[in-house]
Amino acid sequence: MNCLEALAAIEVDPLDLPPEVEAHVKACAGCSEARVTWLAMEDAPAAVAPAGYFDQLPGRVLRKLPSRPRAGDRPSALWALAAALLMAVGFGGFWLGRANRQPLVEATYTPPAAELPAALPETPFMEGDDEVAQLRRLPPDKAATVLEGLEPKPAKDSK
Repeated sequence: MNCLEALAAIEVDPLDLPPEVEAHVKACAGCSEARVTWLAMEDAPAAVAPAGYFDQLPGRVLRKLPSRPRAGDRPSALWALAAALLMAVGFGGFWLGRANRQPLVEATYTPPAAELPAALPETPFMEGDDEVAQLRRLPPDKAATVLEGLEPKPAKDSK
């Protein structure tokens, strides 16, 4: 038996081989791999759902969910009353605390006139004086030197 005949038999039915082809497949590695490949390509039939399965699915899922509590199971009026009482106590305490607050008092200190110069910080650069007052305090010869430095110099004509 040659490989071409074995492959033709494998293509026809890879599961049910004649005895001479099966003996050849056991001896030949290439034909054995070809049989495994044909078996792997075999399509498995799709699973079939019973009739009406998807029509009854929502009802089955709803039956498995817990049932809704009845109106008498939960005292909702009692919970609402407790919440209202809690809010009333909270807001009442808040407004009572605001009404009974002590007035806010701020301390102010105005030093007497004798202590005023000691309380003020020293200004080393005399920020409060303007330039003209500083110029008037200079001796006349130094003030003239400063004024000469401020005079504009004649511009040179460049040709």
